[in-house]
Amino acid sequence: MMNQLPVKQCRHCGGEDIRVGWQSDALVTFKRNGLLGNRIKFLICGNCGAILYQCVAEPHRFPQAR
Repeated sequence: MMNQLPVKQCRHCGGEDIRVGWQSDALVTFKRNGLLGNRIKFLICGNCGAILYQCVAEPHRFPQAR
């Protein structure tokens, strides 16, 4: 999914301890009223706890915007 981290350093505290977290109970859905969804992946600073980046786990499952 992610070969390189999109952030290497926390812009809040300057820390370089980047950790990965997942949110699975709040899904981003493919359709307006759909039940199928996609987990959200977070990059979190291990020093201060700031959320540095977020993305869906499987972006290819979403329809293209028109």
